[in-house]
Amino acid sequence: MVSFGTLAEAWFFRLCIALVCAVIWWRVALWIRGWFDRAVARTRADVNARLLAGRLVYGGVLVVGAIWVLGIAGVGLAAILATFGVAGLALSLAVQDILKSFFAGLYLLFERPFLIGDEIQVKEHVGRVEHIGFRSTSIRTREQVLVVVPNALFFVEPVQNRTALARGGTSEDPDATG
Repeated sequence: MVSFGTLAEAWFFRLCIALVCAVIWWRVALWIRGWFDRAVARTRADVNARLLAGRLVYGGVLVVGAIWVLGIAGVGLAAILATFGVAGLALSLAVQDILKSFFAGLYLLFERPFLIGDEIQVKEHVGRVEHIGFRSTSIRTREQVLVVVPNALFFVEPVQNRTALARGGTSEDPDATG
């Protein structure tokens, strides 16, 4: 028969090993993030995109390490996956508006219903498109006011592209306003 003291010692030993592995994995994640940052610094990618990608790589490595450390500590894989599933559901519900704008931004960048330089109207905002991002689109009005419109709005509101016909609807030149 196994005594309580033996079980406590085994649990304490697993916990100590898990803690050491967590510290090692955290250092590995920092090293990988530093390596990634140095690798992408040589590219012409946007600084903000490089920062976001670096954080995603770091977070992904930490998640893999957390799963590994929890496994060492004796937590079952089913419990870990269930916890991540619930956390993912809660997170997706919390950021659903941001996700809507993100996927709408992907649509705008691939479908291209308007281009940078086009004059568009969405709701009461009329102006030239200055930037189309993943989350929002920037429009400069005639009064030189910069309006940042969430991309999700382009899915639910009609958009008038006032320069599409002037450029034949096919021009890739953003300055072709006719």
